Amino acid sequence: MLTPYLTFHGKCEEAFEFYARVFGGGKTVFVRRENNPNNPIMHATITFTKYDGCIMGADIEGAVVISGMAICFVLPSRKVIEEVSEKLAEGGTLVQEFLPHPVPHDNDGGAEVLDKFGYTWYLST
Repeated sequence: MLTPYLTFHGKCEEAFEFYARVFGGGKTVFVRRENNPNNPIMHATITFTKYDGCIMGADIEGAVVISGMAICFVLPSRKVIEEVSEKLAEGGTLVQEFLPHPVPHDNDGGAEVLDKFGYTWYLST
């Protein structure tokens, strides 16, 4: 299994709580770096219970640079993608609402969201 590892500048806990709400909950674990108050989350993991998936991450001291990368999450239906993309776009941008794939794959499709933490998500069926 491939698992994205996301980095944040002091927003890891907020981001993971947001992702847990967006994707319907899950088991979230935070490991704190107690000797450095400017870098509070040394490691975080969330395993989603509603959909098959997991992400990991941490706060870093330097600047977070996100370039040339997107997170693809395969979800069960158009309805779920529309619900998740609406929540994920809170404070961010719905780049592309659900768009069906062309024939013969017209039952499939996807949406693209830039979340408020700067990560691009491709939500696909």
